[in-house]
Amino acid sequence: MASSFKNAAVELTTTSRTDLYTAPSSTTSVIHNLTIANIDGTSSADVTIEFYDSSSTTYFYLAKTVPVPAGSTLIFDKPINLETGDKVSLTASVADDLSAYASIMEIT
Repeated sequence: MASSFKNAAVELTTTSRTDLYTAPSSTTSVIHNLTIANIDGTSSADVTIEFYDSSSTTYFYLAKTVPVPAGSTLIFDKPINLETGDKVSLTASVADDLSAYASIMEIT
């Protein structure tokens, strides 16, 4: 088994579900850290974090409408284990206010 470290980042430019990371084929992945920054200097925004289980084709909430105050950062520092095709998606309550970054280990 080989492992490699990856980064994933996305700007939440809409208020619809945005995929941050999808585990590639023949790969198991672990998201070690997920950081959501509110890049707006005056307004709070909420974030919803979801896990998509490809084996059941179902989304599950990891966090729902969690407020990220203006100029603040939310750190989700618990591991998220992903099998092939699983993904993590984010939804913002306000477009263009949130930026997300994940630190990932892929195992092939």
